[in-house]
Amino acid sequence: MNNDTTSFDPKTWLEEKSAARETASFDPKTWAGAGETAPPESDPPSTAQTGRRLPTAVFAAAGLVAALGGGAWLWSGGNEELPVPDEVPSRSATATPAPKPVAGEPPRIVTVRNLQNLTLALEQMGVPLADAVGVARETVGALGVEDQEMRVEVVLDGKGDDRVVKSIIAELSGGSGVRLTRQTDGSYAREENLLNESTKIRSAEGKIRHATFYASAIEAGIPDSLITPFAKAFSFDFDFQREVKQGDRFLAVWEERVTPQGRRLGPPRLVYAEMGTGVGERAYYAFTPPDEVEPRWFDAQGNGAARGLMRTPVDGARLTSGFGTRVHPIRGFVKKHNGTDFAAPTGTPIYASGSATVAAVAPNARCAGNLVKLQHNENMQTWYMHMVRFADGLTQGQTVNQGDVIGYVGTTGCSTGPHLHYEVRIDGEPIDPMTFETTKVEPLVGEAKTMFLARRAEIDAARE
Repeated sequence: MNNDTTSFDPKTWLEEKSAARETASFDPKTWAGAGETAPPESDPPSTAQTGRRLPTAVFAAAGLVAALGGGAWLWSGGNEELPVPDEVPSRSATATPAPKPVAGEPPRIVTVRNLQNLTLALEQMGVPLADAVGVARETVGALGVEDQEMRVEVVLDGKGDDRVVKSIIAELSGGSGVRLTRQTDGSYAREENLLNESTKIRSAEGKIRHATFYASAIEAGIPDSLITPFAKAFSFDFDFQREVKQGDRFLAVWEERVTPQGRRLGPPRLVYAEMGTGVGERAYYAFTPPDEVEPRWFDAQGNGAARGLMRTPVDGARLTSGFGTRVHPIRGFVKKHNGTDFAAPTGTPIYASGSATVAAVAPNARCAGNLVKLQHNENMQTWYMHMVRFADGLTQGQTVNQGDVIGYVGTTGCSTGPHLHYEVRIDGEPIDPMTFETTKVEPLVGEAKTMFLARRAEIDAARE
């Protein structure tokens, strides 16, 4: 392979050269340049709970601490809250307000996942084991879940063996919850509730100032989870290696569901992406057309951002060898290179660059190694070589959609390291994948366009 180590990873959108790292981590958090630390997000995820067996009554306090594994659950005095993680399932909510905790001893707040976690937490707070088991069982049963992260607020009363749970409020990430209040006879009155929630529009803009787009986006305030979707919005428009440079600007707009106290419910959702470079500007709105389930990107006129073929069918890759004449890295003589090589760690998913029928699934196809051919129309094919393995169940004649995983990066066949060799062929003749003008997706029309224009106006008004 060519020793050109310039990165083609959309998170590195710079033309600067950097040392090749074939075994580099594919974790987006490693996208910062050498010697540079990406700023952390302002809303880190909370500690998730791991299931543990119920302790016996003969457990000493020291044994309980050891069993907790140094942080399997957390609690704090006062009203300090633990943050709720971004990536959690959500539930719909209504406008019934959550009750406030009972006045008295300051509430303890803990994030747990299941009955065992909650029982351990209550016992560590000083609640006798039998009472801790009973309260935990009633709380988890009222929520109707077995293993789902919940935020629990506990108010205690009494000392020693007389220590009891005066009230407990448990909330799921989607807003649903329950409150149990201790009665004079020792039973608990149950009050189910749903938190108020609202949708907020947030935005962040900036310029590429660092050695990576990732670091610049984090510095500007874009949530970590939105950086890859932002880059993918422009995957049909920009040559990330040569056309995006330091000083280019970007703008992201996203939605968040929040409680009245400002606590985020579930992950943020990117709704608008804008990028300005020396070769042009692009701006796209996320919209889900009728009869579709996933949003797609459209410009202000309702034209889709997608094209017939993706410019690169693998994420997090470096363009290491382009189309045309080169010195063959193994055989050592000058030979035409019929495609484009993208270096990426072994096992990185490879996507169908466009919707197609699988024309061939060929293991050990000589120098091509494990090879897949896709037939996009009667005269156009794309080839994918050197895979470590094919996608499970991939067979000849199968229909695949653009973006479906068809295999994984490897170094089979005539290869000096893990990479994807990608070709586009028209009537059997290879052409340059990076300059090929692919067909555009049909624009929105009729009712779909009317709905899109209303959504566009809503997003524009919210971000002004």
